[in-house]
Amino acid sequence: MLKQSLIYLLVSILVVIFAKYLHVLFAYVDQFYHYIDSLLSPIFNKGGIGNLICKVILLTIIPVLLAAIPALLWRLIKGGDMPHFIALTWCLWLVIVLSNIVIR
Repeated sequence: MLKQSLIYLLVSILVVIFAKYLHVLFAYVDQFYHYIDSLLSPIFNKGGIGNLICKVILLTIIPVLLAAIPALLWRLIKGGDMPHFIALTWCLWLVIVLSNIVIR
């Protein structure tokens, strides 16, 4: 329990110190999301169900693609599966969801 508390405290301190850079990162992730959305807009009707399907596809594909880049580099360098790939994917999903909510 003490170890998790120290990690939580350390991560909180790092977030406060690097808040400006995290905001820029969230803005770039949001821009990437909207860029891919604009590329998919001709495929899906921007009506009710088409918009919903497009957003679901974006929220499932983009985190996996962004996590696959370091995983591929890990596989090329180390020759095995990258540890914590699923956790990284969920963190990226959370960043995308929060950036869409906060930046709008």
